[in-house]
This record gives sequence, C-alpha cells and structure tokens, in this order.
Amino acid sequence: MLTNLFLRSPSGTTTAPARVAVLSERLREYLQFDSLVFKKAFAFGGLLAGSLFAMLRRPRQALSVWSAIHGRNYSAWANRHIERSLRSALRDEHRTPHRVLLSGLNDHINAVGHGIAAKFISAPERLLGTRALVLKSPRTNERGVIVIDYSFAFPLFARLFDVPRVLERYHLVLEPSWTGYCTPDILCCCRFGAPIFVESTEPRDTEFLHRIATNLVPVPVSANWWVDHRIFKPIPGARKDADLVMVASWSPFKRHSRLFHALAVLTRRGRKLRAIMVGYPNDCTLDDIYRSACHYGVQGQLEFFERLSPEDVNVQLNRAKVNIVWSRREGVNRAIIEGLFAGVPCILRRGFNYGHPYPFINPQTGRFASEASLPDALLNVLDRHLEYSTRTWAMRSMSCQRAADALGDAIKATAVAAGERWTTALAVKVSHLDTMRYWDETDIDTFAADYEFLRSAIRCQ
Repeated sequence: MLTNLFLRSPSGTTTAPARVAVLSERLREYLQFDSLVFKKAFAFGGLLAGSLFAMLRRPRQALSVWSAIHGRNYSAWANRHIERSLRSALRDEHRTPHRVLLSGLNDHINAVGHGIAAKFISAPERLLGTRALVLKSPRTNERGVIVIDYSFAFPLFARLFDVPRVLERYHLVLEPSWTGYCTPDILCCCRFGAPIFVESTEPRDTEFLHRIATNLVPVPVSANWWVDHRIFKPIPGARKDADLVMVASWSPFKRHSRLFHALAVLTRRGRKLRAIMVGYPNDCTLDDIYRSACHYGVQGQLEFFERLSPEDVNVQLNRAKVNIVWSRREGVNRAIIEGLFAGVPCILRRGFNYGHPYPFINPQTGRFASEASLPDALLNVLDRHLEYSTRTWAMRSMSCQRAADALGDAIKATAVAAGERWTTALAVKVSHLDTMRYWDETDIDTFAADYEFLRSAIRCQ
C-alpha cells in the first residue's frame, strides 16, 4: 500500500533551521570534497594521528582514521603511505608494529554488534538466507559458494561463524555496500588464508585490492547487478504524470537540497517541474527534507513517499520521465539500475564516487551532468525521454543472470588454477534493501543441507 505524504510547511515557506541545515551541509561538503587546503591538512593530521594510535597500541582507532583518509581520497601520497603500511603488516605479521596493527582487525571483529548488527548477535541464524546466501553446494574436490552482502555483515559473520571451517567447504564472496575498500569491515577478512572474493566494479577499489596483495580477490560484479527485473519493469499504460523521480534515503549525502536548487532555477525560468521523492529515514527525517524544499520554495512541486515496497517503488519510477541520483559519494547505487529496468533514463552527477565514467550511463540510458548543467540536463532528458532504450541495455549488460555468470567465471578461474573442479553454475540471486533472495524461490529448499551445515558452524557466544 502506498504511503503518499503531502506535508505542510511547519512554519511558512522557510525557516531559520532549514537555512542553517542547508548552509551546514554546504560547508561540510566544501571541506570534504572541494577545499584542497583542508584535504591536505586532514590527510597529514590523520596520518600522524593514526601512527600515534598505533604507537599507543590502539590499533582500532588507527585503522579507523586511516580508513577515513583513504576512503575520502584526501591525498594520493597519504593513500600510498597507508597502502604500504597495510601491505607490510599483512605480509609480515610477526614484527611488533605489524602485530599491533593486525590486532586492530581482530578487535574490530570482536567489537561488532551495535546498531543494525545487534539483532544478529543473539540469533546468528538470522544472517542465513538473508545477508548470507548459498549460491552453490560443495561436491568432491569442489567447494560451494556463499555471498555475504552489506559491509557490516562481514565482521559479523567472522565473529559468529567458524570461518576456517566454512572455508574448507565454500568460497566466500563479499558484496560491499559502500565504495572505499580500505576499511576494517573488508580488511578483517585478510586474517583467513583462503582466497575470499570481493565484488568490485569501482576501478580505484579494484586497484587497492591488487596493491595490498592479500587473499582478497576482486571480481567484476557489484551490488547493483542483482536487480530483480521482474519487479522493476515498464508498466503497460502507465501515465507519465511526473517529470522526475529521486529514490534516496533521507540523508544529507543524497543531496536533495541541490536538486531543489535546480528546480528553483528552472521555476524562475518559467519551467515548473513535478517531482517524486521516494525514501526512508536515515540521518534525516522526511520533515527535514521537506523543510529543505521549503527553503528553496519548491515544496508545492513535490510528492513524498516513504518506506515503499519494491513493487510500489516501481510504480513511482513508471510515473516519471527522468530518474536522478545526485550524491557525490556512496556505494554502487541500485536505484539507478532499478530505474533502467523500469524504462527510465538517469541523470548522474559527473564525478560520482571517484569520478569513474560508469558504463551504465551512456547514450542509451542517460547522461552525466555537473552542478551548473543540471537544470539544462533535466530539460534535455525530459524532452528526449522516449528516445532512450534503458531496459534493453540493462537486460543485455547488467541482468542478475549475467551477474551470476560473471561471478561464477571469476571464481572458477581461481578454483581451477588451484586444482579444484568446477562442474555446476551458480544459482541466481536478487538484492533488495533489507535482504537477498533467490531468483527461483525453490532454491531455498535446494540448499537446505547447506544452511544446516552453516547453522552447525555458528560459534558459541
């Protein structure tokens, strides 16, 4: 059932708190992304702080600081220093400084269990079939395959399950939920000797995994390849009664306010666009986003929907002519591909994440735009929205079936090189916000014996 929220302004068309929130957001963004002086200073200070934490035998704090610097890409020389330190520590764990650093990864595993992970501590089996999915059963001299999605679940699985025992029978695949792979959530899996595969279509992250030269093996798929195109599809006869849609959590990094600014610019030009906002609470509430819209005077052009089912998200996508993603850095955004399967071209911010020109944005599917060009880009794609062939491209290039084949081929290459057999293909999965599922729902029964083994591998807490 749709939740359609038309909200009234709490106090007129704009408020002082809204102005403060917008200015604070702009300042944080400038310091994090645009201020060369701040980035260099933060990188230098972070390196010193990380080294000091390591000397004081506080390795979790050291890894946390270094992860933030590397992930935000503040400085190339800082990145190289961090990568050299990690590579040395992971290769020569017997030296005292390296043992200290590696102990931080163990501490990270032992400390996990807060926030979203807390519900799994007392019931580890809840990870199975949701956050940890079996895609292949083991056979003689042939390991099976398990995929673990969302970064928080990697150290959680390492804490709750006897991973060495699992690795005797299965290949593990990590499906990170955020860009920037220099993070304890991923690096904690370096403590296991067997190859562990990491989905990675972000070139910077793939290169990082190669440079640190550990057991982490990048494979050329990612979380946004596993969209269920039976749900996200064009609806025959759907009326395009909205100009654009934005599917994004209520959070500053999604940058709703920047879209509202572009809508205000177009309104002043005499082109008032109708927009659909689909989201759910994160760092902000829907009220916060609404107040931001009031600040720009565009609240009357917006419809808000919160906590929709995937099927209802598809309904809203089908109402729109353009899908927009305007964050500067996040994970591999699934809403882009969901929109492509629904037949909606996408506008993506140029420089998204680390600036890679993602192949899923092309003349058949949409375009990149800058802050300055966004208003004109919106009009251009709106006027040409019938010319795109988004679903055709996505079905050919990024279906979940193609993802299963690509993942299987990558694991097979490593397995066969190590003398293993590979006789069966992977089952196909699909990903949703809160869980993974099988394409063929009967696969949950096919892999019943695998889940029984995994339950036997749960550690005593």
